[in-house]
Amino acid sequence: MSETTSGADRAYRVMVADDTAANRTLVRAYLSRLGFEVLVAENGEQAVEIFERELPDIVLMDVMMPVMDGLEATRRLRAGSGRAVPIVMLSALGSEGDVVGGLDAGADDYLVKPLSYQIFAAKMRTVARTLSLQRQTEAANAEVRAISQAMSDGLVVFDTEGRVSTVNPALCDMLGRREAELIGTPVFDLFLPPGDRLLRTAVTASESGFEQRRPREVAARGADGNAIPLEFVMSTMSSTNGVTYLAVLRNIAERKQAERELAAYTLELKHYHDEAERENELALEILERQIRRGGLDATQVAHRVVPAQRFSGDIVIAQRAPDGRIFALLADATGHGLGAAVSVLPAVSEFYRVVASSPTPGELVVQLNSVLQESLPIGRFVAASLVCIDTIQRLAHVWVGGTPDVLKVGADGRVVERFSSTALPLGIDTLSPEDAQCAVCTMEPGSQMLIFSDGLLEAVGESGAHFGYEGIEAALRESAPDARLAALERDIARHCGGQSPHDDVSMMLIGVED
Repeated sequence: MSETTSGADRAYRVMVADDTAANRTLVRAYLSRLGFEVLVAENGEQAVEIFERELPDIVLMDVMMPVMDGLEATRRLRAGSGRAVPIVMLSALGSEGDVVGGLDAGADDYLVKPLSYQIFAAKMRTVARTLSLQRQTEAANAEVRAISQAMSDGLVVFDTEGRVSTVNPALCDMLGRREAELIGTPVFDLFLPPGDRLLRTAVTASESGFEQRRPREVAARGADGNAIPLEFVMSTMSSTNGVTYLAVLRNIAERKQAERELAAYTLELKHYHDEAERENELALEILERQIRRGGLDATQVAHRVVPAQRFSGDIVIAQRAPDGRIFALLADATGHGLGAAVSVLPAVSEFYRVVASSPTPGELVVQLNSVLQESLPIGRFVAASLVCIDTIQRLAHVWVGGTPDVLKVGADGRVVERFSSTALPLGIDTLSPEDAQCAVCTMEPGSQMLIFSDGLLEAVGESGAHFGYEGIEAALRESAPDARLAALERDIARHCGGQSPHDDVSMMLIGVED
């Protein structure tokens, strides 16, 4: 691609507006051959819409088109856009009046069809060169304006011979010299070696097309002869008067001191961080040992935990009682991270201890609540769902306190029964036997019980919508029994656009042995 058909980092984009497909095809071929990217519109109204949406660099506009002709479209582009985009009319109408009408409407040039490729190519190269020069000028002016606003730094402008033409008051104060002393002097003499050589190198590089991007450290000569540590960045400016160079200078003596202090502080923080990491690793291992000692590996139990932070405030645990029943618990502590994980830890130990005595589900709920009441501070609590599967009688006992509905899922993946929260979360108040009563349902062959935290329901997608029960039920219906949690995990990842959910997401699926 030639330099005349491209901007600083991409090819120029040309919008072709013509209602005749053959013409669009021909012009597209010409433009592609010249290295341009091409957008097409079939009428003036569509051209205005595409122009506003795609922001092309150049517009080629036919005059006679349906819906809105090219003259009206050109007027609208000129009236509605603050960008100086070249517009070239392409028309079979070639009279003097037609050309004047097109130019008066706002076009920059006018080409008469049928097009000569050679003339068309020359015109496009000219337009691209003009656009390139215009953008270079705009960039140089923007750079000068940005620098002029940062007047706390020293500023010096010099020509290709190195003669200083402009300095700002900050530079005069920095060097302890008057403006009159600096104007006309060789800019390289302001710096002590090797700073003078670094500046010469930057100038030479810019002449070869390589702009300095990284600040360089130098030392300037103060009026008292002392060295002043500085940092400089140089830019090249092109104008009708030729090429000039602009250097921005910053006194970095205080920054160097701050860097030394920051390095010491960073080392101290690293020490504290390493200590905290070791403590976190120990805490995580203890939590994992507590949770993984039960029956989560049983064939009829599947689970997933996706923490919002390193530590999850949700736990999912399961254990088989001596009488053969499977107890499964999902507990969701208030908050996130290590604090939430520690809050629920007493319930884990109590769960395993009580299940070992083959309790009723209600007795287990009362014991868990009692332990959490004693251990948790005011304002902390644990929402929980408990499912007990009697594999012999094929019955499920369900208790829900503050968590989303527990769902009974049929063999076909459809939700056949819901169990909503009927009690307060654990740890808030004393539970009566009535509060600990469980709902009971029959477990048909192939049916499963799904328990999950509110992080699954409330996962927010890119549109702002929650995943909700609708998303859960859709994933269940579309998957096989042994793939349902994987389907939920996949669908929630899609819903969140690949981002992590804002809350801990935990779920457990419990079935019955065939």
